[in-house]
Amino acid sequence: MPEHHDPREWTGNHWHKIGKDLTSVSTGQILVAIILCLCSFMIVTQVHSQHNQDAYSTMSRADLVTMLDTLSGSSRQLDSEIADLRATTRELQSGANSRKVAQQEAEDRLTRMKVLAGTVPVHGPGIKITIDDPDEKVTSDMMLDAVEEMRDAGAEAMVLNNKVRIVADTWFAASPDGLEASGTTISRPYTLAVIGEPHALREGARFRGGLVSQMESDKVGASVEITTSQDLIISAVAHPRPMTHATPVR
Repeated sequence: MPEHHDPREWTGNHWHKIGKDLTSVSTGQILVAIILCLCSFMIVTQVHSQHNQDAYSTMSRADLVTMLDTLSGSSRQLDSEIADLRATTRELQSGANSRKVAQQEAEDRLTRMKVLAGTVPVHGPGIKITIDDPDEKVTSDMMLDAVEEMRDAGAEAMVLNNKVRIVADTWFAASPDGLEASGTTISRPYTLAVIGEPHALREGARFRGGLVSQMESDKVGASVEITTSQDLIISAVAHPRPMTHATPVR
């Protein structure tokens, strides 16, 4: 006769086996899930990293070299200014001829302020940018961008068409005969004379997406010529407006 088992015993063994199988399956699923999570995290991290790559990674080698040259020039200029200031500080702290040093420092600062304000004629090395605009598509915004790019490249003094000294409060607007700069009509072609380190200025103008690229684009159709000079003369001066609202704090 066939052997009979207690149904409760059979049921217990059966469920015990099923429980082991379920435990095995669950453990395998958990491992797979963990692996998938790790893979997903790595993929998301990589994609996020690629999206956050520096914008410079898409630039050409020539553009990167140009930017490096410009930054190196600015760095050298700042290092020189820092060295001068430290030397002045040491001389003032030493007590020897401190009054003379302070007076000389004040005169140097006044000279720099006059140059920045455009109230005195200046000369020095730089570049001259001539913009021929046959289709009359160079706008006031483009000229303002050109001026800002030259400032970023280290310009110390600028003049437009030998008539308007470019200073902090210079503004540009459209005019039937060309452009208007601080109330003065500037006719075509436009000539921007810039005093500063010639190489940095030239590279700043030719930087991709900069002055030359914008002016010579198909949309504008202008042509740009850049010449270098070791002694540009800027004789035009600015006439600052009197302050009617702002006064120094005492």
